[in-house]
Amino acid sequence: MREGAHGRRTNSALVNPQEPIEPNAEQPAPSEKAVRAKLRRGVEKLGWKWVNRETVAVPCERELLLGARTLTVRGGVSITIPEPLDEAAGRAAADAIVDPTMELFAHTMEHTAKKILSVPDDVEQAHVFERGSFFTALEDARRALTQTYQALENRRLDDRVEAELGLAFYLEGYTTDERTFEYFVGPTNSGKTHAALEVLRQAERGVYLAPLRLLALEVYERMNELGTPTSLVTGEERNLHPHARHVSATVEMLELNRAYDVAVIDEAQMLGDAQRGWAWTLAITAVRAARVVMCGSEEGLRAARRLVQRFGRTLEVRRFERKNPLRVVPPIGLADLRRGDALVGFSRNAVVELQGEVGRRGFTSAAIYGSLSPLVRRREAERFRTGAADVLVATDAIGLGLNLPIRRIVFATLEKYDGIEERVLTPQEIRQIAGRAGRYGIHEEGLVTSLDRRHLGLLKRSIERHDVATIDGPIWISPTDEHLRRLSTILGTARVGRLLQFFQERVLREGDVGLKIADLTDTIEVANTLEFTDGFLDLPLDVRCTYSRAPVSTRGPGLAVLAQWGVQHAREGIVDGTELMLEGGARDRLLAYEDRSRLATLYLWLAQRFPEVYRNQADVAQIRDSIDDDIHAALLARGARKKAGAKFGEPARRGKPRTRRAPPGRRRR
Repeated sequence: MREGAHGRRTNSALVNPQEPIEPNAEQPAPSEKAVRAKLRRGVEKLGWKWVNRETVAVPCERELLLGARTLTVRGGVSITIPEPLDEAAGRAAADAIVDPTMELFAHTMEHTAKKILSVPDDVEQAHVFERGSFFTALEDARRALTQTYQALENRRLDDRVEAELGLAFYLEGYTTDERTFEYFVGPTNSGKTHAALEVLRQAERGVYLAPLRLLALEVYERMNELGTPTSLVTGEERNLHPHARHVSATVEMLELNRAYDVAVIDEAQMLGDAQRGWAWTLAITAVRAARVVMCGSEEGLRAARRLVQRFGRTLEVRRFERKNPLRVVPPIGLADLRRGDALVGFSRNAVVELQGEVGRRGFTSAAIYGSLSPLVRRREAERFRTGAADVLVATDAIGLGLNLPIRRIVFATLEKYDGIEERVLTPQEIRQIAGRAGRYGIHEEGLVTSLDRRHLGLLKRSIERHDVATIDGPIWISPTDEHLRRLSTILGTARVGRLLQFFQERVLREGDVGLKIADLTDTIEVANTLEFTDGFLDLPLDVRCTYSRAPVSTRGPGLAVLAQWGVQHAREGIVDGTELMLEGGARDRLLAYEDRSRLATLYLWLAQRFPEVYRNQADVAQIRDSIDDDIHAALLARGARKKAGAKFGEPARRGKPRTRRAPPGRRRR
């Protein structure tokens, strides 16, 4: 049995399939499904895509000419199923949707091109965009064409920068004067710097460039004591001798327009330093001296030779040997320290903690670390030099040329946090620090050891093998004010932060092999912070460039104070530094003193550059001296012998000191 057309159940066996149907019999109506299937077959026959019972996607292609570029866009356009179902009806329905959209697209892209491009687009190129949806393909075309315009403008800008700024201006542009280049190479305590200073003293006019203010001060005093009138120029002070023809300066303070007969550039291995190497590159490249003498290690020799060869000159080499031996000895405990030892850690916190450990064992100590002012570092060095302190506790700041009567270097650790990660010292870093042991003329030999027996193997390999890296590091560069001024004209912006960002990311080209731009992240942050404050942009470009290079930490109170001073400079033309009169209430008074000392140093640094604005130099110098007295007193208290009546060198208790490590990603103070 089956169900009939009108719902009755019939017996299929009674139906004769051969029996003719009466012509007037009632035809059954086609089902909706059958109608839809027939319609779908018609849609597919036309090459359209079925979407649903009311909508189909009609293939569409448009070609558009934008400037010299040809764009082809292909994809489906959704329309209501047309009646009649034929090609012409579908095309008409799609055109009604697509044509106005294409007109709007063409207008939008013409406006975008005018907004992005400094000159019209003249690049002949075909672009094809094809997606399932025509409008998705059109959106792809909009994004891609916008990016193409931006890339074209960037290439044009890069070409202009290359032509008008260029790295030839950075290196080769400084080398027009005839000069000779020499390198005095040798380890610490080899007499290479002494020999270079003798060459300097014989010259009529000369300059000595140091990595540290303390070292520049030491050479300044030494030259004057030997009867060679010399001036001192550092970031915070200028002691100008009335009859001086020689200058002792920190390397960043080189006067590029002043001519000399001889220039001595010390610690030339700093060429490879990612943070400050640019200053040595600039000094070697740009100093106007007939004879340039560099002093440094083997690693520095390799870098200096590559730099000098870059602008077609030769480098003469003079070798020096260490005057007394340097020997690695078995590890010791803190109770085994002796007078003349230097205990080395790698952060301010480590030095402070080690001082406490040393004091508990009955020893007096002096401390040297980077955040101390030069005056306090000098006082602490003098305490150790005269024997007022038994032991020196220091960071690797002692590795750069400080001449101290150290008998034995004792490493508390061989790891340091370099601002990015905790890492093991390189062999060059170990040699640089260890070489300070055994001052010639005071000790017959220099001794090196560690508090940890596991370190001895690395110490011996680093000191005895003297392996020099075979891979050449980059030549570090950084923009001068002249670069930023030229770049400002090219880019059409006076914002220093924007100029620095462009220089960091876009100035180097693929062909600039061997060059690398120093990390400008902190300088950019300083520039942006200052330029986002009201009124600061009213200052001239060169003034804002100077502010961006101010010696201020992007952490702590310094940057906020610098921004206040910049606004006062712009609005009032006078900065009195009242912030320095306020004493902080921090629990760590030594840390509070250090913060105020750094602010005073910052004020004096700015006063060297803007003396008519930062007028309170004398008062601030007195304030800094007073703060430094407080710091020195605090260090004296911390470095005092804690065990009353203990004999020097008497064992108290052994053990490795606990040192705090900064967590990854955080920079230590």
